[in-house]
Amino acid sequence: MKEFYLLLAAATILMGMIFAGLSISILIRKNGRFPVTSIGRNKEMQKRGITCAKHDEMLCRGKSGDRRSCCG
Repeated sequence: MKEFYLLLAAATILMGMIFAGLSISILIRKNGRFPVTSIGRNKEMQKRGITCAKHDEMLCRGKSGDRRSCCG
């Protein structure tokens, strides 16, 4: 049981150090921001022509918002 608590303490300390390092790197960078993971706002994805599935669905349905599938 003692080994379990020792391992748990080591894992907690390690995770704390990782989160602290990420936080400090975001604060120190000039424009420190979290990376953009949303496809719709990611410039690299836009360059490659990759779009969000929700955006594709909206284009397919058009302004009418028809609930039918885009297939066909």
